[in-house]
Amino acid sequence: MHERVSLRDYAALLDRYLRPYGPRVALLALFIFTGIGLRLAYPQVVRFFIDTARDGGAKEDLIWAAGVYLAIGLARQFVFLGGSYLGQDVGWRVTNTMRGDLADHCLRLDMGFHNEHTPGELVERVDGDTTTLSNFFSQFSAQVVGSFFLLLGVLTLVWREDWRMGAALSVFTLVSFAVINLTRSVAVPYYAAEREGFSRLFGFLEERLSGIEDVRTNGAVGFVLDRFFRVNRDAYGRVVRSETMGAALRSVIGILFAGGHALALGMGIWLYQDGIFTIGAVYLIFEYTTMLRFPLYQISEQINDLQRATAGLKRIEALYRIRPRIVDGDGEIPSGPLSVEFDDVSFDYFPGSPVLRGVSLRLEAGRTLGLLGRTGGGKTTLTRLLFRFYDVAAGQICLGGQPLPELSLRSLRQRVGMVTQDVQVFPATVRENLALFDEEVDDVAMLAALDSLGLSGWFHTLPDGLDTAITAGGLSAGESQLLAFARVFLSDPGVVILDEPSSRLDPATERQIDHAVRELLRGRTGIVIAHHLATVRRVDDIVIFDAGRVLEQGSRETLASDSKSRFSQLLSAGLEEYTA
Repeated sequence: MHERVSLRDYAALLDRYLRPYGPRVALLALFIFTGIGLRLAYPQVVRFFIDTARDGGAKEDLIWAAGVYLAIGLARQFVFLGGSYLGQDVGWRVTNTMRGDLADHCLRLDMGFHNEHTPGELVERVDGDTTTLSNFFSQFSAQVVGSFFLLLGVLTLVWREDWRMGAALSVFTLVSFAVINLTRSVAVPYYAAEREGFSRLFGFLEERLSGIEDVRTNGAVGFVLDRFFRVNRDAYGRVVRSETMGAALRSVIGILFAGGHALALGMGIWLYQDGIFTIGAVYLIFEYTTMLRFPLYQISEQINDLQRATAGLKRIEALYRIRPRIVDGDGEIPSGPLSVEFDDVSFDYFPGSPVLRGVSLRLEAGRTLGLLGRTGGGKTTLTRLLFRFYDVAAGQICLGGQPLPELSLRSLRQRVGMVTQDVQVFPATVRENLALFDEEVDDVAMLAALDSLGLSGWFHTLPDGLDTAITAGGLSAGESQLLAFARVFLSDPGVVILDEPSSRLDPATERQIDHAVRELLRGRTGIVIAHHLATVRRVDDIVIFDAGRVLEQGSRETLASDSKSRFSQLLSAGLEEYTA
């Protein structure tokens, strides 16, 4: 069941986003009403010219009327250009603001939301739906509002000529508005389905393109193309149905106008034959009747965009109604290394499928912890909970002695830094990648970070220094991780999480990474998800995970010297076999 969007919803949307641009909106309104006045004056000048010429009036009066006609024509073009520019300017300013608000809202939603929605679907929501609304702000509001007042002006002037003609055209206009109002809700399901089809198509493309290497190496190109044709065919069918509905609505308006035009022309001839109208008055009614075509056509055209705007607005409102389950705290985290404590923590992504069960551990400030365990044992989940991407189902996590729910998310994520194996490199300059587009980070701090991490040699190979443009494909795995180390170093966190930084690297790069890791962990609390013996030798404490439980924990030296400990047995058997 598709709910209808009320006029109050549209008014609230207009007020919220147009209010900051009040002067521009006021100027746009001035252009709109000036244009309406000029259009209504056109037939009056022509009627004066016709009646004056028919009655043998002065030549000077005819020349004067022709001059006014020409001046009105030139003024209309100026007003049209100014109104078009202001309409587009206001429309795009408003929708860019809306796009920013929606993107900010999505970025603040929980990870569970992002796991349920593909990036392509969110791009369609943030960009596609707001682009649809841009026409509502830039054209629909101006043109339909302007068309309404043009209709009102035409009817008022027709009533002045003859009340019977005015009454007939008024009834026709009311019937037309009633029909148009009824069609508002007819096409919404079709346009909503069209946007949903595009959302699925873009989501499908994003997922397949991001995994293009796996698709090719596994010979799945044909299968992907088959799925693409199915998704594309579904989107095509939705577009055909929505466009057909739009064409049907336009036809309805066209038929209405033809009937109204015939009515007005017939009554004009009748009143002329009765001696009530002059030839000029008949022309005036005919021209005003013809003029009705423009607002009715504009409304019939823009009604399609209103339906699309309705569908887009409903989808945007549905997205806004999704609220983050993570409630922000207000506590601030002090500087320096921080202690980390998990107290009987349990967690599951889906009910009935526990990932962590009764996990308890404590890491003192300034020490480094090595997390060991098989893939899927819960190590990565542990780090996600420390960032508070999710809230625990039971138990409590404390950072620096403070429960995570009491801390502000901004402070938490500033004081905890993480380097993963899959580093996100943006197609931008080295400066923008290091500072993550934060213009307040100065070059001196960036250069100092690179030097401290032993990256000066790499930096000097860059042709344009910090202004060198880089992409993900243009950096090796080692260079990408070094870049990530510098990012974390710049933020100066109290806790650093490393997901096996030396994994799958050549010996030379591994030595460079090892130096960077030592510098990054100096004076900070560290958590390392370990897969190699060399990494384990670097840590102070060990925790071994298995199936979401802590099997063993203690200082590395104590566990290594105890032949009965699981860690000592792993060292003897080979750590790589256990962590595979």
